[in-house]
Amino acid sequence: MILNNCKGKISLHMVMLKQDLEIVKVMLKNGVGVCNSRAFCNCDVPEMACAFYFGEYPLSFAACIGNEEILKLLLVDYGASVISQDLLGNTVFHILVLQQNKEMACHIYNLILDLVPLTDSQFAERLENNDGFTPLKLAANEGNIEMFSYLVKRQKKIYWTIGTISYSIYDLTNIDTWMAQNSVLDIITSSQKPQVRKLVDVTPVKELLSQKWKSFGYKSFLVWMFSYLAYMVVFTTVSLHRPLKPLDPSESDNITVMIPKKIYESYETGEDLMRLAGEFITLFGAIFILFAETPRLIKLGPKKYIGNASTGGPFSLLMVGYSLLIFSAAVLRVLGHEAEAIPLSLALIIGWCNSIYFARGFKMLGQFSIMIQKIIFTDFICWFCLVFIIIIGFSAAFYVMYQTLDPELNPFMDDFSKALYDAIEMMMGLTNLKIPTDTSFPLIYVTYSVYMVFVYLLLLNMLIAMMDNTYWRVAQEREELWKIQVAATILLLERHIPRFLKVRTGIPGSSLGLDDKKWYIGVEEILDEHMAEKIKPPVRLSKRSKLCWNKIRRNISMIIRMNDNSEITVL
Repeated sequence: MILNNCKGKISLHMVMLKQDLEIVKVMLKNGVGVCNSRAFCNCDVPEMACAFYFGEYPLSFAACIGNEEILKLLLVDYGASVISQDLLGNTVFHILVLQQNKEMACHIYNLILDLVPLTDSQFAERLENNDGFTPLKLAANEGNIEMFSYLVKRQKKIYWTIGTISYSIYDLTNIDTWMAQNSVLDIITSSQKPQVRKLVDVTPVKELLSQKWKSFGYKSFLVWMFSYLAYMVVFTTVSLHRPLKPLDPSESDNITVMIPKKIYESYETGEDLMRLAGEFITLFGAIFILFAETPRLIKLGPKKYIGNASTGGPFSLLMVGYSLLIFSAAVLRVLGHEAEAIPLSLALIIGWCNSIYFARGFKMLGQFSIMIQKIIFTDFICWFCLVFIIIIGFSAAFYVMYQTLDPELNPFMDDFSKALYDAIEMMMGLTNLKIPTDTSFPLIYVTYSVYMVFVYLLLLNMLIAMMDNTYWRVAQEREELWKIQVAATILLLERHIPRFLKVRTGIPGSSLGLDDKKWYIGVEEILDEHMAEKIKPPVRLSKRSKLCWNKIRRNISMIIRMNDNSEITVL
């Protein structure tokens, strides 16, 4: 039996699974509790490899099997509570979101709302489970587009209709990120599930992101991009003109002709002071980057921090490394050490490569940012680990073969590190093996031939095929990925730009005669003729709304003007 490992009062639950209405009535009539009758078993906990998850309460079981008669019996006749939470904090509404039969789940959800008082259902829909998800947020986290669309459309209000065109407002509670840390937008941008990313095209998420990007996101992004590029120009300029002095030939036989100046020699002229100002700008910029990125790294953890390409991926970690390299270069500058050039050159490479991050602000370029990340982290790293092991073996073989040859006549592989470097060059076809003409060691020819066929022809072309496959796979969803990138950028800007520069998107409920604590967004929708015939008249306003109809009408005009540049949603 499915529930043979369960403990507690589960007889009622078992009868419900068989959908025997008469026995359910008899059991309830004879005192089997509704609210206190819970099933505690492994099959009710998703983390414990269960066959199904129906919650712990009889109401949840009845909802999941879709039996309307049992639901009406529990809710109407015996007062089952919709706010009861199971071991995971899920109510019956949460559990319906998790069901595979989405059409049935939406139907039962609507039935329960019709059977319970409005205050109870509203309170239940605000309850969060142990993961901090309301039913709406849980639907977003699971990528349940059908349930998510159903929940947001339940809350919409139609203000006017003209033929097949209607104008509706959607409640932004739990969707917008304003003063919220775990909104639907946060879930969409932080999730790596492909089905969750599709929510970016669902009303009203699509309209909300569009208005945010047009109102402040795009302008703030351009300011951020040009500020960063100007910062990198300053850093590059001061690096190219770093203080150096000629090396006295009598002091060393080194091939270098210039060495870094001592700290007291570096800032004497007016040109040096200008360079000093640029160096301070570079250092303060590195400090700002480090303090901006480190808290996110600690909060999210390295795996989530790096693994999500939409929110930044490796670019964020690269900038932390960039900051540390700048600090190292500053310390070495003060000490007057020649190794200053090492962190400085690496910081230049990382800093300029990070400018690829700003490609996400442009539709034509944004896709390439993710493609580069996908190719590097899914194809190239795995391929390189395999190839490097093979190169080590062949390099050692070549080095052993050349050990017995005259190093003056055959300086090709005079040490193992040079043999390794030459093997990498041969893999890419940049050089050939310089085989001595007077050698009587035929194994060199055989080893070289095997190496070129195996590494140069087979493995190198395999990498090209892998990258080609990744390119076309990403290309099929490039627009969706670009939208997620833009959404993540909007949230990042919204939380970091000064408060006086931020403008909240939407219209306050107080201006519409609705809930003062809520904000709404207006959406112009085109309905098909069948839906237009069934559509109900505009929502009936309260007495308070009727008294301020002129004010409401003015604010509706504000919504329409606000949406003049937004896309029309087609249902």
